[in-house]
Amino acid sequence: ADALRDDTILVSIMHSNNEVGTMQPIREIGQLLYGHQAVFHSDAVQAYGIEKLDVDELKVDLLSVSAHKINGPKGIGFLYIREGIKIARQLFGGEQERKRRAGTENVAAIAGFREAVNISMHQLASKRTIYDEYRRLFIDKLHTSGVSFHQNSLLENSLPHILNLSFPGTNVEAMLVNLDLAGIAVSSGSACTAGSIDPSHVLVAMFGKESDRLTNSIRFSFGLNNTREQIEKASEETAKIVQRLAKK
Repeated sequence: ADALRDDTILVSIMHSNNEVGTMQPIREIGQLLYGHQAVFHSDAVQAYGIEKLDVDELKVDLLSVSAHKINGPKGIGFLYIREGIKIARQLFGGEQERKRRAGTENVAAIAGFREAVNISMHQLASKRTIYDEYRRLFIDKLHTSGVSFHQNSLLENSLPHILNLSFPGTNVEAMLVNLDLAGIAVSSGSACTAGSIDPSHVLVAMFGKESDRLTNSIRFSFGLNNTREQIEKASEETAKIVQRLAKK
């Protein structure tokens, strides 16, 4: 609220963080902006297909979504634009996309996205329940193993398919290599920062530049094709690797 000025024209807030899963109070921000001139945009890429998103309830003017997060084609998404909101052309040329984005539409990707949306919406409630169960199972198994770890977000305010954990006494690079050798695909941050040697800006903002969590945090993600058996095995293998690395 302190950052909002009378001359602010755009407020853009990520609905849910892609590294730690934390959900932002979009509805409350929308209410705060009600009556203000600022256009309210939310990046809902990570939440779409997991959370119920009602643009009227959230009071957003713009909402962006990407297909690949719901197992649709890569390279396509949509931008919801509330009636009355004007945006500049993204590409100049033809009259496609209501004169907003010139060029031939990618019909195959559009059709694939539509099918992914249909499937995702039918599985919305069950998917959230399953992912929440997987997350709890993964954490419970780690607790049972006795390894030391910290959760980098509050579970009750996070997306269920993202779990970011810190393992004291370990190094993220060693963890990534060992988990990969064990057949477990994880990440130290977002796909957008793959290959970067800089610490996660998200964790820096949360814990500060000197925090050990910058060098020992791992992001685990759960998807449609995962099974309970895979989650149990992944947690058990993670515990073994942490115990081995922490001794060095």
